[in-house]
Amino acid sequence: HYHINKPQMVVVNNSEVPNGSEYSRYIDENGKYFRLSYNADSIPNYFAMELAQQLYNSQYFESVEVLLTDSNYITGNKGIESQLADEWLSQYPYSVHLAINDIRPCATMHIEPLDGYFAANFRIATSTQLQCVIPGDTIHPIVVTDTVSWSAYGETPQWAREELPTFEECIYEAIVSLATRTSQYLVPHNHTVERYIFVTGHSAMRDAYRYWGKGKYTEAAYIWEYVYEKGKNRGRRAKAAANLAIFHELNDNYEKALEYAHKALTLFTDNGDVVEADYMTHYCNDLELRIEENISLNHLSW
Repeated sequence: HYHINKPQMVVVNNSEVPNGSEYSRYIDENGKYFRLSYNADSIPNYFAMELAQQLYNSQYFESVEVLLTDSNYITGNKGIESQLADEWLSQYPYSVHLAINDIRPCATMHIEPLDGYFAANFRIATSTQLQCVIPGDTIHPIVVTDTVSWSAYGETPQWAREELPTFEECIYEAIVSLATRTSQYLVPHNHTVERYIFVTGHSAMRDAYRYWGKGKYTEAAYIWEYVYEKGKNRGRRAKAAANLAIFHELNDNYEKALEYAHKALTLFTDNGDVVEADYMTHYCNDLELRIEENISLNHLSW
């Protein structure tokens, strides 16, 4: 969590200009590799401005400012100097400082023969390294990656290339996409999902559901655990395991929830319960995503 509700946000460009040719390649129709070069001078400032705009649009922060650091004072991948971080923490108690220490677009254009035509596939993989400085907290490192791609076709490699957007348009679209993804790590948001409690005519399952309806979730979980461990009916055990997954998810124990969701999925599949197995497959995917997001959020101490 941030230290206060609706803090001020200061986006600081501390990134050196990336090398416009070091990581990018052009692969021709014969599979030969060439260095791909572009002007990267404006990329760090553009990313800082776009990220600030995304954060401002979220309407979560009291205000959003941008600091475009003089090139003589940029420390890049070394990160923010401790003296500067201490200064931010002491002098700006209501502000969160977000330092962009590195942004790196890696562009690949690949020409492929295709049934008498040529396909031009262009991909830009971007990454950024940041530090989030929150008063009263430690400094949190953040790494975000993103990929955007385009395809076009033509009778010759040149015609296929000309059907693509301009290089500059693609670069800036990739930066906007990276800024959007980065802002999602920094703005608290709610995620609504649908979950189902399984009930059967079995007396223990009915008792568990009555407990659940009264808000006595732990008591319900004890019964489901007993049914799962001791039950003979595969479908009933599957439903008990699915309900236990929800119980643990509500208690923010996503790993345990995923464990029971996998058990339920296996049992439903073995029992030939196609609809239930499909539901549990989506549920497992949801939980895996929540675990991934939770790891990112813990890095930010949210």
